[in-house]
Amino acid sequence: MLKQDLVAPRKQRHTAQRIFDRLIDEHQAEVSYSTVRQYVKARRARIEYE
Repeated sequence: MLKQDLVAPRKQRHTAQRIFDRLIDEHQAEVSYSTVRQYVKARRARIEYE
């Protein structure tokens, strides 16, 4: 999702909340929102650096 967001218009990018919701809905993930938020923040920084 995050790599696809690189080419998406700013208003269409996934928020941490939307990623969290999709993980729960599509993959039945058992993860907290704060964990997803921290991961998204760190991963976005790494993707932009690459």
